[in-house]
Amino acid sequence: MPYIAQSFIDDLPNQIDIVDLINKRLPLKKTGSDYRAPCPFHGGKNSNFAVNAHKQFYHCFKCGESGNAISFVQKFDNLNFVEAIETIASEYGLVIAYESNVKPVDPRIERYRVLSKKVSDFYINQFCNSLAKDKAVDYAKNRGISGEIAKRFALGFAPPGQKDLMLNFENNEQTIDDLKTLGLVKQGQYGEYDFFRDRLMFPIHNRKGDVIAFGGRAFDNKAKAKYLNSSESVIFSKSRELYGLYHARKFSRSMDYMLVVEGYMDVVAMHQAGITKVVATLGTATSAEHLLMLIRTTNVVVFCFDGDEAGRAAAWKALKITLPLIKVGVSFKFLFLPEGEDPDSLVKKESAKAFENRIETSLPLSQFLFEQVKSTVAFETIEGKTQFLEQVLVLIKTVNYEVYQQQLVEGVAQIVGQSVEQVRVIFNQEIAEPQEPPAIYMDAQINHDAMDFHDFSEHSGFEPTQAKPSNMKVLMSKMITLVLNYPALADSTAELRVRSMDNSEVLLELIRSAQIDDNIAQSALIKPFKNKQGVFKRLNDLCALEPFLSETQAREEFLSILNLIEKRQKGQQIKRSIHQAHTLEEQQEIMRGILKSKQKS
Repeated sequence: MPYIAQSFIDDLPNQIDIVDLINKRLPLKKTGSDYRAPCPFHGGKNSNFAVNAHKQFYHCFKCGESGNAISFVQKFDNLNFVEAIETIASEYGLVIAYESNVKPVDPRIERYRVLSKKVSDFYINQFCNSLAKDKAVDYAKNRGISGEIAKRFALGFAPPGQKDLMLNFENNEQTIDDLKTLGLVKQGQYGEYDFFRDRLMFPIHNRKGDVIAFGGRAFDNKAKAKYLNSSESVIFSKSRELYGLYHARKFSRSMDYMLVVEGYMDVVAMHQAGITKVVATLGTATSAEHLLMLIRTTNVVVFCFDGDEAGRAAAWKALKITLPLIKVGVSFKFLFLPEGEDPDSLVKKESAKAFENRIETSLPLSQFLFEQVKSTVAFETIEGKTQFLEQVLVLIKTVNYEVYQQQLVEGVAQIVGQSVEQVRVIFNQEIAEPQEPPAIYMDAQINHDAMDFHDFSEHSGFEPTQAKPSNMKVLMSKMITLVLNYPALADSTAELRVRSMDNSEVLLELIRSAQIDDNIAQSALIKPFKNKQGVFKRLNDLCALEPFLSETQAREEFLSILNLIEKRQKGQQIKRSIHQAHTLEEQQEIMRGILKSKQKS
């Protein structure tokens, strides 16, 4: 990433008017030689906040906050240093000077951002003027979204036509190519078509407010892919962006906490209710990059999940990612909603104040950690306490913040009724990582609720598969786990091959769902099985497993298992053919055919 030239930073205050800059964000009144307003940082009604045009400086005589234009934009807009400089330069039309010895910025980036803004404007225009707009307008009204909030998030409408977006840019070949690169135009069997059609559109903004991607929400709740996201590109990576972070920074006066929810509509609904410190991941699990962004913005991160098994499993994943990132001054909490509720429905049912009370009283990370592990063992027994100690101490070892790690050890000692010294001795021993609760291996006859359990866990490392033929369910379960964690593995070739496998209905249905949206959340992937309690529960178990592979490694493992299953099934077909042969001559003919096929291969 290129560095901004120090000379540009030093000269920036001389190129702008701090009074004009602050007045855009905070109405100022001329008072003597200064401009005054109530302080935006500590609150209050008195005009203690003074801005001096001559010195290009601000100061609050009450709380002591002071600085120049850059520091004001940092604090008021909740931006880091570089983002503040880029924001000021953008507002005043200044070209940022970068160090000459640094590689220049990829010229496509600015072109893609400009195009994304034009696409956003197109969707906004369609929301207002399309002949098919009524369903979008009615949907927003039914969800209680006001015109002000719709404008705040630049909500739009993708019309139902196959090529409405393309026709809007039809005279520019470069733009059409860029739309393809950004995944907004796709190539199908019958030609090119708009990726987003007949959906409520949510532009995704980066931290500076640039449009970098889109999410689209279907109007029919029964749609197979309720949400679709843009493809990743040079300006968009879903693991490095949070929906609503720009809006949270812009419309919140403080960042005393940040609420992490699951979907776009949850963020929008929270703003509608007046709760603005809220973000959502973009159809993917919370990543370390997400958390690093959040702890640069706030000291308290509150994860909000459904209270069902899928929500608990997702929360557990978030906790394990969080543990190594805990540092001084930062805390993490977990808020579980009543069954059947999401943030949107609950804030409407209870009120914003009641929801904020839930945020304030949400579970500290340590409490969730202890309660979750405790719930998986027979804690009343000696064996259960031993399992609790082993499992929780392995997790505590991943904490890098020593003071917090010590506090967790003391908490464990209190729970198991031992001294801190005794627990510390166990903690310092080499403890093998615990296995997750055993995962099921799907008997893919979906109408069977009862399924077998086998010894397979995320910590198996996904070694090259050497299972015996009798363990076909083990192989099937591994493939299901891979698809649940890496939906992008699903493609038409995989579907075709899996379709020919025996007892593969569960895996096949997951692959079909994942093909529609390779950003699909696990909860959405397994939702079609909700009415089959046995299958749904076992899929929830598998959702909690994490193979810890790169997508390339996952694809290799998936194909390796697929090849192995096909090979075994072919062998079983040959055995059946031999067994069904009526004469010795027929058996010999089958064997000659096998030998010929081997010689060819």
